[in-house]
Amino acid sequence: MDYHEVAKKAIGDMPPATRFRAQDAKVIKAHAELILPLAGELITGFYDMLYAHEPTRAVFEEGERPKREKSLGEFLMRVVNGPHDDKFFAWLAFVGPVHVVRQVSNPMMLAMLDHLVLFIMRKFKGHENVHEVTEAFVRLTATLGAIISYGYEVAWQEALHNVVGMPPALVQRMVHEEARNMFPLRGREEDS
Repeated sequence: MDYHEVAKKAIGDMPPATRFRAQDAKVIKAHAELILPLAGELITGFYDMLYAHEPTRAVFEEGERPKREKSLGEFLMRVVNGPHDDKFFAWLAFVGPVHVVRQVSNPMMLAMLDHLVLFIMRKFKGHENVHEVTEAFVRLTATLGAIISYGYEVAWQEALHNVVGMPPALVQRMVHEEARNMFPLRGREEDS
């Protein structure tokens, strides 16, 4: 799997207005002195939430929380300080296959990205740049979610190829046709 290509494809599929931009990185970095002191509270709340819910708690091994908290702290430092380059986005594409291995579902991942945005919204409430900072984090988490979930999808396709011998393009075509048979859209588009 070429993680750079996975990230590039995921970002390319996103409408440009929804993607994380250089100006979003500047906004986040400009507020580093307000964001970074929140890291401890964010990390503790993040893992408290995961460990309080049985399905998300089940993805962790006994005693690994300190290691995961350290990783999240390092990630937050990278989010705030950058660089937000190809290497950063390729690393995010790698997170998708890691989630497959760890049995972290995309709903789990997307919910926690939303948690990050809500945390920032609450902490910046009343701040003069609340909208600017929140929008930067919304585009950041949308981009993270797109890359990670697409990396997850590609990992599944490649694993299926390795197990069954079906090339990913063939799997995609077969799944598309089967879904079309299972869920025909004619006459139903108005219902959705």
